[in-house]
Amino acid sequence: MVGWGWENWIVLTRRMILLVGVCFVWHQALAGGVSVTDWRGESIQATAGSVVSGGVKVVYHAAGEGPLLIFVHSITGPWFDFHHQFVTMAQTHTVVAMSTRGTDESDKPVGYEHYATAKITDDINAIIDHFEQDDAIIVGQDSGGLHAWHFAMTNPERTRGLISLGSPHPAALIRELAHNESQRRASTFQKWMQEDPQAGKQFGQNVRNRPADGTEPANLAALRKVAFERLDPESIVGFYKANWPVAPVTMDTEGFGFRFGSFPMVKAPALFIYGRDNRVFVGGVLNDMWQWVDGELVTMILPGAGHALHTQAPQIVTPAIARWINRLP
Repeated sequence: MVGWGWENWIVLTRRMILLVGVCFVWHQALAGGVSVTDWRGESIQATAGSVVSGGVKVVYHAAGEGPLLIFVHSITGPWFDFHHQFVTMAQTHTVVAMSTRGTDESDKPVGYEHYATAKITDDINAIIDHFEQDDAIIVGQDSGGLHAWHFAMTNPERTRGLISLGSPHPAALIRELAHNESQRRASTFQKWMQEDPQAGKQFGQNVRNRPADGTEPANLAALRKVAFERLDPESIVGFYKANWPVAPVTMDTEGFGFRFGSFPMVKAPALFIYGRDNRVFVGGVLNDMWQWVDGELVTMILPGAGHALHTQAPQIVTPAIARWINRLP
């Protein structure tokens, strides 16, 4: 071409590369696939799907084959916060990371009662049915850990194993809120969500304006931005109004569907991994957790890790999960 220099070719080449990249992302979106990468740089393709639970669509991402393992994310999630564990466990299991109702692409029903932990338990059951399996290993962190405890308590025949990352048994939380001032101080956010009518709106603004994490892979950072835009802040309020014990908490206060002395026993083997620097659930919650577990209970305490230990120390947490699961019958 007359008049075309190297600068023009460079611009054209860059535009072609950008077009190919856009087409690749578009193809991924059409296929429902998302590439997730762990701390080692290993990746896997997660395929999107959905189930309907009580009229509510619950979206999930899945990969791998084998026994079913379901990840339940934190209060804001999103599902791909388990990307480190997702890659490893998909080598031996059908791994499913759900987007809990109110978050990301899942439905957002109106009414706080729709976010009771019993409803999330129904959603987990719907996923187990969808994959035509009899039971599953349930892995949860933050609110997801509390949902995992509830599922294991109320569905013993469908719980092959329970893994809670930093979230104590709900009865231990009630006890500490009733007697431990340190836990009450650590729960001011939850109290704010329950009591301030503007809490949801303000929290939603805070989440959407949160600066990006420069250490996160670009594809996950883009997914996170979109997920935060889709998040229904009132679903977060709903979680705390429908589940969290209301102050002033006593030993007779109900939380997560039960009072202190009425929680069903967990029959399945349980793994509890706790970061010593956890500032959401303080150390007293660790005491006597064995009394609510009839099966084997393994507790690990990680120094230098906090509440989000699955992302803070994946090189420790992920192999620990894999080793424990490999020991299950």
